[in-house]
Amino acid sequence: MKKNIAVVGSGIAGLSVAWLLGRQHDVTLFERHEKPGMGAFNLSYKDGDIEERIDVPLRAFNTCYYKNLVAFYQQMGVEIQRTDHSASYSSDRNKSIYFGYRYVELGKRAFPVFAGLSKVNLKSVRIARDTARFLVFAKRDRQKGLTDGLSIEHYLRANQYSNTFIEEVILPSFAAICTCSYPAVKQYPAEIIIDFLASGMLFNGIWRAKRGAEDAIHRMLENCNTLHCDAEIKSIAKQDKQVKIIESNGREHLFDHVVVAVQANQAVKMISKDETEAKKLLSKIPYERSEVVVHGDIDLIPKAEDDRAPVNFLLEQKQNKPMASIWLNKIYPSLNDGSPLFQTWNPVMEPKKETVLGRSHFERPTVNLESLAAVKSLNRLQKENDRQIWYCGSYAMPGIPLLESAVQSAMFIAEQLGAEVPWVA
Repeated sequence: MKKNIAVVGSGIAGLSVAWLLGRQHDVTLFERHEKPGMGAFNLSYKDGDIEERIDVPLRAFNTCYYKNLVAFYQQMGVEIQRTDHSASYSSDRNKSIYFGYRYVELGKRAFPVFAGLSKVNLKSVRIARDTARFLVFAKRDRQKGLTDGLSIEHYLRANQYSNTFIEEVILPSFAAICTCSYPAVKQYPAEIIIDFLASGMLFNGIWRAKRGAEDAIHRMLENCNTLHCDAEIKSIAKQDKQVKIIESNGREHLFDHVVVAVQANQAVKMISKDETEAKKLLSKIPYERSEVVVHGDIDLIPKAEDDRAPVNFLLEQKQNKPMASIWLNKIYPSLNDGSPLFQTWNPVMEPKKETVLGRSHFERPTVNLESLAAVKSLNRLQKENDRQIWYCGSYAMPGIPLLESAVQSAMFIAEQLGAEVPWVA
């Protein structure tokens, strides 16, 4: 029987669940921004004859860990392309990098190699040794249950990985991947970090939607009956046998089911007090705030041209996050011959004012042992037979809260509502 379903929030989770449910039901999508959330911060860039829409943030993925996202994109006809995410690591942009790697493509595979023999030193050798040891033994330890209940910091320290590997590679790399601080990375469950690295992603390369996020958004909206933008939701509560949504402007709507696909800390404020257990579990999902600046200031990446990479990390001792500058000219083929353009996360130095094209702030969920347990309890709660209010998001599945977990969460909700998922990853 066709149902009338609302989806609140149009990030990747909301768009995915709307697409899945809309194949069998009538779906209305609510978004507080003026355009769907997954593309709300994208910007238009023009440099001479070059015109491009820039994804903010840049949405990159690998095909090993992001299997459901890739299958979903294929189902919709979203083309993907490999992109270069080689990296450099430095503690002072005026000095040589202490570690770096480049991807070398061999057929369908991509292999990370040292950035150059001139960069090989005791520190880089130690990093390479610990990386190899981690890739060999961490997956085995995970399979044996030796990582259960451990944070990634606890696991690495207990197994005597070097401070260099932990503090100067693992922490900054995952602070960038997870969009969080070093203290938050340290608290990540070891099993989650190991699963990510053991997926084969180091040898698969990094990919992106060829035509950007907006092409994917357009396709994900195909099954949506109605889209309401500039619609901020004030409350969500059961009323008789339906669920009432009230917008901040006072407009009311009734639905058979409501999927709350916003951040957990936002969902807590929307749902009624009757959702006691859900409120308690959602409140255990921590969030951290990050800043991203799109600019053209080349002074934010290493000074030496040989040290520059598509992704450039700068670590400063007093900062609890790395600065990561993504060289967009190396990511977007259309920008290859254009003026330098960067997307810098957590700038520790400000780009020249005249080069700044946009500045955005994001809140992202992080994971610790307590929040992982809360997510597992939330999913058990969502298997209740009489449930009509659902919670969907990257935070709502075990794993790093990225595009893949958002799609997995959408799949989970769709299956609970009897909607078929038309792919097998």
